Amino acid sequence: MLKGGVFGFGGVGQSMTRRINRTKEYGEGDFEIVAVCNRGKPKRDIAEKDFGLAAYEKLDDLIAHGLDFMLILSTSHVHKEAAVKCARAGIPYLIEKPIALTVEDAQEIVSETEKADLINGVNYSMRYVPMYIKMKQMVDAGQLGELLSVWARSFRGHGFYTAGKRHRAVVEPEESGGWIVHHMCHIVDFVIWMAGEVDEVYTITKSTAPPELDSEELVYSTMKFKSGAVGMVSDITGYPSDHSAGLVGTKGGVTQWRDGPKPLIKLYWETDREFGPPHIIDPEDTVQRDTGLSQFLRCLKEGKQTNVPVREAWYSLKVCHAMRESAHSGKPVKID
Repeated sequence: MLKGGVFGFGGVGQSMTRRINRTKEYGEGDFEIVAVCNRGKPKRDIAEKDFGLAAYEKLDDLIAHGLDFMLILSTSHVHKEAAVKCARAGIPYLIEKPIALTVEDAQEIVSETEKADLINGVNYSMRYVPMYIKMKQMVDAGQLGELLSVWARSFRGHGFYTAGKRHRAVVEPEESGGWIVHHMCHIVDFVIWMAGEVDEVYTITKSTAPPELDSEELVYSTMKFKSGAVGMVSDITGYPSDHSAGLVGTKGGVTQWRDGPKPLIKLYWETDREFGPPHIIDPEDTVQRDTGLSQFLRCLKEGKQTNVPVREAWYSLKVCHAMRESAHSGKPVKID
């Protein structure tokens, strides 16, 4: 049995622990969470009383417990400390996004993790959804031709600061990194996954929060990719609650269809008649649903690397910071 620890025992940490220890979704006797670390005592009390786990206030005590893997699920500003200490202790880990708040901290995570040759994974949820995996397969197979455009947009559905719907990531940018780094990183990672490295970004933002917070609530950004493709990403904290993404190539384009009982892909070939009906693809016919946790544990058991290592999250964070720089300067920013 592989013994795991959880750094940050909030809702996600409790959910993952429940799925590993109680519902045994990842095998009977294969994995078990044995200890947690949380800065707040109420969550440590839940770990001890409701889950029967050892609970520590200090990360070093959790590291010293004797672990085979770690789930880093804390607030973002302490991700770097946890990842670096896991790497130096030789503990494989799954880490939530963003992996760090600064590009320099993310680079240190990558350096220490690769030096230790550790299995690691980033919980970028879009990477494990059948619909997006299918889109990626179509791009890689050349089915859409040369990729011309990619887009992704997200409406969080939480609300705005001025209306009293104050998302913690907006109110506490010193812990979250701000909305682009905290939340928009999901769709930034997605478009990079589809189109490759970014050449240039131009970003505009707006917020109803006080200027001194320097925290975005509405973000629109255009992108030029080194492949020659162009793209657009947008993310808004407020209503409606919605999410969409799509691709256009020289042979055809795809977008998602969420109006039915299950998510499907709408495909249009360039040879189709104008305003004709789309071709419908059920991605789950050929792609199995996955999660960051299940892939990490599977790779841990098989002794192989995950599909989403920290190096890729370091690069997407670099693009996110270029977007913030562009929004502050009002000018396009090149990505080195």
